[in-house]
Amino acid sequence: MRLFARILLLSLPCVALLAGPPAAQNSPSMTMNGVTFSVSGGQEQMLNPIAGGVEVVLDGRQIQLTGAQVIVDGTSYPTSSEARIDIDASAGLLRISADGRLIMEETEIDKLARAAEAGDTLAMNNLAIHLLTGAQTDVDVPRAIALLERAAGLGAAKSMRNLALLYYEGTAVPADLPRARELAQQAADLGDGPGQRLVGIFLSDGLLQDPDPAAAAQWFALAAAQGDAAAQNRLGEAYRDGLGVDADLTRAATLFRQATTARHQAGTCNYAQALWDGAGLPMDRAAAYQTALQQAQLGGRACQYLLGRATYDGDGTAQNRRTAAQWFWDAANEGHAGAARHLGEMYRDADGLPHDLFQARHWFETAARLGDPSAGNALAEISGD
Repeated sequence: MRLFARILLLSLPCVALLAGPPAAQNSPSMTMNGVTFSVSGGQEQMLNPIAGGVEVVLDGRQIQLTGAQVIVDGTSYPTSSEARIDIDASAGLLRISADGRLIMEETEIDKLARAAEAGDTLAMNNLAIHLLTGAQTDVDVPRAIALLERAAGLGAAKSMRNLALLYYEGTAVPADLPRARELAQQAADLGDGPGQRLVGIFLSDGLLQDPDPAAAAQWFALAAAQGDAAAQNRLGEAYRDGLGVDADLTRAATLFRQATTARHQAGTCNYAQALWDGAGLPMDRAAAYQTALQQAQLGGRACQYLLGRATYDGDGTAQNRRTAAQWFWDAANEGHAGAARHLGEMYRDADGLPHDLFQARHWFETAARLGDPSAGNALAEISGD
């Protein structure tokens, strides 16, 4: 959205009608060339007489009022010849009424589209997000990508980063890691926190090159310093595991706590685990349980697994094997190997669940497929019975 620094001015040629600070301006009802109208709000207002009526220029919008219609930037809205026209831009969106009947109302999408057309890169970026998500408008991926590409070409770091994420994730557009890396680096060099984090991910995960955990940690640190919760979590994991930095559990726990404050799912689960283990801060399993509970119902498998362990053992909360089984089931279905193994054991041993070797075998197989090192032996024992 364009912001005008000039003082508002509503004027006829050679005649100033209103002047004041850059707040909404209101004109009293007036009649010009047979048209009765009023104007409210806007950052820039001017009046020009035209054949058969009057033209109102409002924040760059051309609004022509004649005896039978209102024309806004070339689009015509019919009205009666005797109607009073009220033009209101005081809420930032254009509304036009005829004798109190709304005949034209600009939406937030209209406003963004107008600003984007005028070259506002933030409007281009925000309109693209609406078009990608279908929020307040229909999904239009090609138009969204075109807007992001245009804004990125004009130097908008947010749009560079958003394009990079789309190409990285392969959402809306086919995955293109080289393009994602290029755009992420451009955004990162301009100081964009999420862009810096994405560069760190490329370096940490060894995408397009050998892993470079030390360089990754540096980029994560830059993004974390800007409050990027995902980067705080990734940097915390680096300090916890000694990847690219000297291991420092206290520093890791601090970063996980920062990510938890921003309700970052993985960061919250990592902080809950640190509380559970007493890693870098005093052990507090009741607090670990409550922390994990924040994210578990939203699909945080590490949090779900921790809640399963807590309720299974009655550690940090009341013991309840049936509730534990439900948490393990949730975590296992989110891909947690340890949770799948626990379910297999509970079915095998009739421990809070009915004795069911078929189910036990299924969950041991799932755990083995997910990488649990002991699940294979448990599966072999069942198969040998």
